[in-house]
Amino acid sequence: MSNRIALSLLPLLLLAASAHTQAASPPKIAQLAWLTGCWQLDGHPEGAGEQWSTLAGGTLFGSSRSVRDGRTVGFEFMQLRQHDDGRLVLTALPSGQNPTDFNATHVDDTEAVFENPANDFPQRIRYRRLDEQRAHARIEVAQDNPEQAVDFPMHRVACGGPVPAR
Repeated sequence: MSNRIALSLLPLLLLAASAHTQAASPPKIAQLAWLTGCWQLDGHPEGAGEQWSTLAGGTLFGSSRSVRDGRTVGFEFMQLRQHDDGRLVLTALPSGQNPTDFNATHVDDTEAVFENPANDFPQRIRYRRLDEQRAHARIEVAQDNPEQAVDFPMHRVACGGPVPAR
């Protein structure tokens, strides 16, 4: 190959290398800032759902609450963190249990998928933005078994409802 041909191919090779680097770059937590705010679970009592903090310091903090018959029956604390090595990790602490990390396997502006195949259940957690007011979360086993999955359709609500009378 002549030097002239090699030099003419150089810009194409650099462009291809750049595209590969961009495609392989780790997900950015900023793509999940749409989670910020309060989300009510469809068809569940008031207060059942998730609340996510604003993005700051490379983290989003979340909490969820399950309500039945006017009582909290389950809760979870969550952290989304963009680590220094680029990994995006969802750490879940359900109802006072030990924390479990789920690594992001897919993140774009409308969906995030986190997986931990070593966990018993769930092994996969999905968050999908349907539009500005609706979202869908799903927990499942990694083998895509619909019988071992739980869906959480949600809609955005105002945070901080009325203060109860004393």
